[in-house]
Amino acid sequence: MAPYASHLVRHRDPDVAVDVAADHVRAELAGAEPTLVVVTASDAFRDDADAVRRAVQRRFPAAEVAGAVIAGGVIGRREEVEEAPAVSLLACALPAGAATVHGIDDASDLPVDGGLVVAFADPFTLAADELGDCADRAGADLVGGFTGGYGPGSARLIETGGVRTHGGVAIAVRLTGARAVVSQGARPIGPDLVVTAAEGGVVLELAGRPAVEQLHAVLGSLDEDDLALARAGLMAGIVIDENRPDYDVGDFLVRGLVGVEAQTGGLAVQARPRVGQTFRFHVRDAAGADHDLRRALSADGAQAGAALVFACNGRGRRMFGADHHDAEVVDELLGVPVTGAFCQGELGPVAGANHVHAFTATIAVLPSPHP
Repeated sequence: MAPYASHLVRHRDPDVAVDVAADHVRAELAGAEPTLVVVTASDAFRDDADAVRRAVQRRFPAAEVAGAVIAGGVIGRREEVEEAPAVSLLACALPAGAATVHGIDDASDLPVDGGLVVAFADPFTLAADELGDCADRAGADLVGGFTGGYGPGSARLIETGGVRTHGGVAIAVRLTGARAVVSQGARPIGPDLVVTAAEGGVVLELAGRPAVEQLHAVLGSLDEDDLALARAGLMAGIVIDENRPDYDVGDFLVRGLVGVEAQTGGLAVQARPRVGQTFRFHVRDAAGADHDLRRALSADGAQAGAALVFACNGRGRRMFGADHHDAEVVDELLGVPVTGAFCQGELGPVAGANHVHAFTATIAVLPSPHP
C-alpha cells in the first residue's frame, strides 16, 4: 500500500475540484488515512482560498493541511496548468509526527527540528535571506517558493486552521531519506576563473585580469547561438564550497549579472563574491534547463515516494515553448505522485547553504516506504 497519492483537477468550483481530486486520491491510498494533504490552487481561487481549505478538511478530517493559492499556476503529475482554474492535491499517509504544519510570522518561527522544511512564503512579509539563515543555523534544508500574489496582503497561504495573508506556511518533514533537489537551469560557458579582487557585489578581477576583459574574452569565444543567449541574459556562477576537488554544474550558485562598472571595469552581480572563489559565466536556455533538471533528479528515482515541485514562473511555456515540461521530466525520472506550483522565487540548498533562486526548479523528494 503506497502512502502517497496525488491528483490535479481543472474545475472552477472549489468543492467540485477538491471532491474529484479527493476521490482519486482515496482510491489510490486504498484505505490508508492521510495525515498530511498539500494543496495548490490556481489564481482563480484567490477569493475562494478558504473554501478550498474547508473542502480539503471536509474530505480529509484527520489530516493537517498546507498549501497556497498560486498566481503562476499549479503542477501535478505529468501536468502543469499555468492559466486555467485548477487544484492539485498530494495526500500523504505518514507515521505520527513525520510531517507537521506550522504557520510562521517571521523567520524565527521556521520549524527546523527536522532535516527538511518545505515552505510556502509571502515575499512581501518574509525576508528570503533570513529564512535561509535560520535553516542554515539549524542544519536544515529549506525547499519551497514565494507565492505572495501581486502585492502586500494578496497572499493566500493555506494551513489547517485558516488562510494567512502574510508570513508563510511550513511543513517540517521528519522522514529518513527526505531530501532537497535544486535545478538552477543554467548552462556554464567559458572556463573556471578565480576571483582575485572583489568589493561588495562587484567582481573587480578574474584570474588576475580586469573582470570586463575576461568577459570580453569569453564572449569572443562563443558561437553565434550562445552569444545570442549571453546577450539576452548573462549570468554569474559562483562556487560556494571551495573544498571540492572539482566543480559540476550543480556546485555553482547562479546569480544575475547586473552590468559593468565603467570606472573600474568590474562586473556587478547579485551576490557578494569573495576573493578565492571560483567564478564561471552561465546562460539560460531550454536545452540547458532540461539537461540540468535531469542531472539533478538522476539519483533519486529508486528512493522517491512523492515530490513537491516549486518551479519559477519564468519556466513553463515561457522557457520551453510547450506545456508540462518539468512535470513530465519529474514523472519520467521519479514516477511518483506530485503536487507543486509556479512561484515568484524558489527556495533550495546549494553546496550546503540555503538560498533563494530564480528560473529554478526546487523539489522536496519524500522517501519511498520500500528502500
